[in-house]
Amino acid sequence: MRTLKFVTCDVFTDTPLTGNPLAVVFGAEGLPDETLLAITREFNYSETTFVFAAETPDTTRRVRIFTPGGEVPFAGHPTLGTAHVLVATGAVRANADDGGTAVLNLVLGENVGPVPVRVWCENGLPTRAQLTTAQSPEERADGVPSLEALADVFGLHVRDFVGGMHAPMGVSCGLPFLVVPLASVDAVQRARVRLDAWETHLRGQWATEPLVFALVRDDAERQGLPGDLRDVDIRARVFVPGLSVPEDPATGSANACLAAYLAARTPRDGTLRWRVAQGVEMGRPSRLELEADKQGGVVTAVRVAGASVVVSEGVMRLPLPSS
Repeated sequence: MRTLKFVTCDVFTDTPLTGNPLAVVFGAEGLPDETLLAITREFNYSETTFVFAAETPDTTRRVRIFTPGGEVPFAGHPTLGTAHVLVATGAVRANADDGGTAVLNLVLGENVGPVPVRVWCENGLPTRAQLTTAQSPEERADGVPSLEALADVFGLHVRDFVGGMHAPMGVSCGLPFLVVPLASVDAVQRARVRLDAWETHLRGQWATEPLVFALVRDDAERQGLPGDLRDVDIRARVFVPGLSVPEDPATGSANACLAAYLAARTPRDGTLRWRVAQGVEMGRPSRLELEADKQGGVVTAVRVAGASVVVSEGVMRLPLPSS
C-alpha cells in the first residue's frame, strides 16, 4: 500500500468554499504519469499539483501541474496555492519579523521553467502570494476566429463584442488563452461555450481556451457581488474545454494573459494594475490582482496575486508497491 499526503486549499479567496479549489499532493515520487492523472481525476478539481524535491539549486521545490485532461506546463492558481500550502504546513518556514510580518521568496520549478512566487505572512501564517510569469507575453492573431464565429461559440450576438484595437487575440505567458473582450458585464454573464461550435472554430488552434471579460463601468454592475469584490475593475470568465474543465472559477494563467493584453493596449508606461472578479456565475467568487510592467511600449513583466486558505488535509492510500 502506498500512502500519499494531500492538502486542499481555495485560491484567490480568503473564505473557505469560495475561490478555486486545489489539491496539493506530497509523496508521489516514482509514480507513473497515468497514476498522477488518475489521482487528479479522483479529486476532480480543475487542477492538482504534485510536489517533489527541488531539481536545481535555484528552486525551492519541483511542481507538476495536472488538469483532468492532462499535464500543463504552467498555471496560476496551482502555483499560488502550492506556495501557500508549502508555507502553511511548515514545509517552507516563515520567520516572523518586523512586528510579525514576513515576505518569503520561493521559486517553483515547473515545466515552463522557474516561477518566482512571493508569499506575505503574518505571525508565520501565509496570507497572500504573488507570482511572476516565467515567460514574456506572446500574442498571435493567426487562428483567431471571426466575431461571427465567436458569437456562435458563446451563444452571443456580434454586437456583444468590442472589436477594433480590442479585438480577440491569442496570448500566452506560458500557457495560451484566447482573450475575448466583451462590450458589457451582461454579455459576460450570458456567455456559454457551445461545445459543437468550439470544436468547429477553436479546436486545434494555438489558443483554444477562452477568457471573456468586460470592464466594470458603474455601481449597478457591482450589485450582487460579495463586499470584497465591489471595487473590481473587470468581470471575467474562463472556459477550458480542451483540458476537460468546462468553466474555471479563478485562472491565474489566463488572467496573466489578460494583464499582458491590456497593458499592450494601454498608451502609457509604468506599472499597470487591475482587479478582477471571476467565478461569480459559478457560485465560487474569486478575486485576482493583476500587474504588468511596461517600458518603452513593451510589456516586460506580468504578475498575478491573491489570497488562499487551507480547507482540508488527509492521506490517500493506493494499492501500489512502495518502491
